[in-house]
Amino acid sequence: MTHNYYRSRSISNGVMRGTLTILSFISAVFFPWLCTALLAVAASFFEPLVPLAVGLFADTLYYTPQAGVFPLYTLYGAVVTVAASFVRGRLSASPVRDI
Repeated sequence: MTHNYYRSRSISNGVMRGTLTILSFISAVFFPWLCTALLAVAASFFEPLVPLAVGLFADTLYYTPQAGVFPLYTLYGAVVTVAASFVRGRLSASPVRDI
């Protein structure tokens, strides 16, 4: 009985990961930047590289030569990716996760 519970839980986590990742990319095209940023941060709890990938995608999508020297969305995505990786590393080593 407990085996099925854990199996269904891992399947639902996989579905959530994929859904948040796809919604992050779709929101970069159709929704304001704040919605995209919130979805990317939410997806970073499951996949830490999603904010970096969404930032690269947004910078590529909205590139104009007059925009500036630095790709801001990519830099913001890199900062969130580093923070998410740090938090995930700390959580995986803590005894709180075992509860």
